[in-house]
Amino acid sequence: MDLRIFLTADVHLGMKFAGYPEVQGELSEARFSTFASLVERANAEGCALFVVAGDLFDRTSVSKETIARAAHSLGEFQGQLAAVLPGNHDYLAHASRSLWTEFVQRMGDNTLLLAEKHPYPIQHYGLDAVLYPAPCDAKHSGRSAIGWVKTAAREKWGAGGFRIGVAHGSLKGLSPGLDEERYFPMSKEELLSCGLDLWLLGHVHSRFPERPDLPDRVFYPGTPEPDGFDCGHGGSAWILTVKDDRSVEALPLATGKYRFLHHRASLGSAGDVENLKAAFASPEGARTLCKLSLAGRLPRDLFRSVSRLEEEIRKKIFYLHSPLDTEALREEIKKEDIEREFSEDSFPYRLLGSLADEGDHEALQIAYEMILEARK
Repeated sequence: MDLRIFLTADVHLGMKFAGYPEVQGELSEARFSTFASLVERANAEGCALFVVAGDLFDRTSVSKETIARAAHSLGEFQGQLAAVLPGNHDYLAHASRSLWTEFVQRMGDNTLLLAEKHPYPIQHYGLDAVLYPAPCDAKHSGRSAIGWVKTAAREKWGAGGFRIGVAHGSLKGLSPGLDEERYFPMSKEELLSCGLDLWLLGHVHSRFPERPDLPDRVFYPGTPEPDGFDCGHGGSAWILTVKDDRSVEALPLATGKYRFLHHRASLGSAGDVENLKAAFASPEGARTLCKLSLAGRLPRDLFRSVSRLEEEIRKKIFYLHSPLDTEALREEIKKEDIEREFSEDSFPYRLLGSLADEGDHEALQIAYEMILEARK
């Protein structure tokens, strides 16, 4: 019989977003509403198993209210079992046991905390499967947590059911910029050598694999709700169906409420400015947080109205990061500007006029700025 699984990870409930004080409350709350919507989607899709592959919580010291809300959302799952793995942010250790003790006290009968490194047969939940979890016991570790699985997988657990690994950590070669050797590092070869039917992973905030139509047994869902400008997608999750022949069908889902966008625009005319305004006029703007970088050269009147442009864009979107990055944006110095500002027989007039005639805009800009600085 097929097994239909909803996979999420890196939900980070309780994230504070202190760097965004104007919208801090909305961003924090979005993580709860998105998580609740994941459970609703899993129910609508008829999933039997709901898995959180680590970092349900943002840290080990979240409030009891946060724990209660998470447990309540999982309790709304209508399938056979919701399984939760401690990740490296909500790791399970002596100092953090109060988090998971509180969670266990509040969770429902169809929720299972994968707290130990041993097989979890789940036939008594009505699922012909065994889970092989690798919970995190620290924020950082240079050693993989799945070392025990290969040996345990040789033993018989259940009557030929699906064998599913659940782990949290980095995957060699997938995100080298994340300092992958510090976060329970794994390799795909190591995972596949365990002989399991499927690996459900967390930690990497982007979905893997990118191509759902290609066969695979290793899956990261990505974070379901974006959490910063280094997150280039709109939130994601997987619905995975394991067939009787052990093949896997993968359905990627778009899940997030907000999106973080680093928008770069080159401006050179009034038309470019109007196009930039129009880019933020869609309904998507209401859920967009934008970091805006401007480059190019603008005529004086447009250059001096950048602050008005900023205010217009701010009204169209959910949040605009301030200040704008205008380091590469310059005022276009024209011949008439030079004639208006400097007397005809002055050195600045002759120098700037010569550079303008030559079309050396970079040198003209530098010279103009130096002359203005010397005037102060």
